[in-house]
Amino acid sequence: MDFSLKRILLYKVLPIFLLLLLILMGLQLINNYLEIRSLESEVQEKQQQIREAKEYQHKLEEELQKLDDPEYLEKLARQRLGLVKPGEELIIPFEEEEQD
Repeated sequence: MDFSLKRILLYKVLPIFLLLLLILMGLQLINNYLEIRSLESEVQEKQQQIREAKEYQHKLEEELQKLDDPEYLEKLARQRLGLVKPGEELIIPFEEEEQD
C-alpha cells in the first residue's frame, strides 16, 4: 500500500469514522437516558397506583370487619334497604313542589 494512501486513511478517514462512531454512541446514550427517564416515571406512577390500591383494600377490610357487628348490619339494612323492625313504621318525608 502506498505511503500517501496510508496517510490519507490515517489522518482523514479514521478521524471521520471515529467522529461518526462518537456521534452514534452519543445519540444512543441520549436515547437510553430518555428511555430510563420514561421508565422511572412509569415506575412512580405504578407505585402510586399500588399505594391507592392498598388504601382501598384497607378500607374494604375495615368494612368487612364492620359486617361482623350486628348493630352495623341493622344500620345498613335501615339506611340502604329501608327495612324496619316489627311494629315500626317507615316514614318517608315528602316535600311538595311549589307551583308558580
